[in-house]
Amino acid sequence: MKKAHRIRIYPNVRQQIQFQKTFGCVRFYWNFLLDQRITNYKMKKENADYQEDKTTYASLKKTDEYSWLKEVEAQPLSQVAMDLNKAYKNTFKSSFGFPKFKSKKYSKKSYRTAMGMKVNNNYFYVSKVGWVKMAETLRFNGKLMNVTISQAKSGKYFATFLVDTENFQKKPIDNTIGLDLGLTHFCIASTGEKIDNKKFYRSLEKRLIIEQRKLSKRLEVAKKHNRKLDECKNYQKQKLKVARIHEKISNQRNNFLHQLSSKLTDENQIICIEDLNVKGMVKNHKLAKSISDVSWSEFVRQLTYKCEWKGRTLIKVDRFFPSSQICSSCGHNDGKKELDVREWVCSQCGRVHDRDINASINIKTEGLSGIA
Repeated sequence: MKKAHRIRIYPNVRQQIQFQKTFGCVRFYWNFLLDQRITNYKMKKENADYQEDKTTYASLKKTDEYSWLKEVEAQPLSQVAMDLNKAYKNTFKSSFGFPKFKSKKYSKKSYRTAMGMKVNNNYFYVSKVGWVKMAETLRFNGKLMNVTISQAKSGKYFATFLVDTENFQKKPIDNTIGLDLGLTHFCIASTGEKIDNKKFYRSLEKRLIIEQRKLSKRLEVAKKHNRKLDECKNYQKQKLKVARIHEKISNQRNNFLHQLSSKLTDENQIICIEDLNVKGMVKNHKLAKSISDVSWSEFVRQLTYKCEWKGRTLIKVDRFFPSSQICSSCGHNDGKKELDVREWVCSQCGRVHDRDINASINIKTEGLSGIA
């Protein structure tokens, strides 16, 4: 099984310069190949006898105009051509659509390579860069497939190692659980346990608003004096502050989701969960911010691959299943209830239900019925 481990790295000044050169060359070559493909398509449409331009990296670096391409490793640029071919093939198969040009200002800074890659404790070696220090040792043992070097908007560098390793599944256990995802509580288990919604974005929202206002004011000052943003040190410092707040929110959320998903997959053999239409729910503008902050999609994604790793079973119950309407004791459907109704009494058997716990029990029952 192929597994990835993302580790923070600490390149020196020379290595940072080399990384930045490679980021730039990779972005340039992607845009060059994409423009070439679009031009070839248009010309071929106008003239059937048109000979397509098939300029490659090997021929580009021999010219005086693009001789600077020799300064970086060849492997990442070869990978760009393969990635673009894949993007073309997936144009009609995925939701990403037609490949887009990469902006220097907004596009992600990253490149992937496998050439001359070695790992030795807290250091790894990459061609034309040398030995780079890592924050921790590589978690997985196996064959190194490739490494992706990236830089976050906060300025930190990361290396993501893809390792072909043996998958050790955990011993089967008898525990099963149903989960009802919510906003007041992140999730409610069929055992009666309620996991609090930490609201990571909401907790730092006021601080983020203050820093974003400062950034906006510094942008206005730069425009007033007709200065380029790259030359405005105060603007760049403030931009970094905003990026670090966003990164802190993301790190807190990911840490919480990883700990919870690992705990659930360790302790349960079968996990039943509702198949939510998150994209549709986000269209509700009153709840959109809260739904985005709680990150249900990422939680389900983590549960999915961790269940596969550990030999567990994840069952997704149909989103139209009326889990909140059915009595978990007698099975009577009491009809649709408003969101503000958190407790209700079954009209058939008289049982008092907590809305969320009752829903999680029904999700578990429905999920297990599909196995039987």
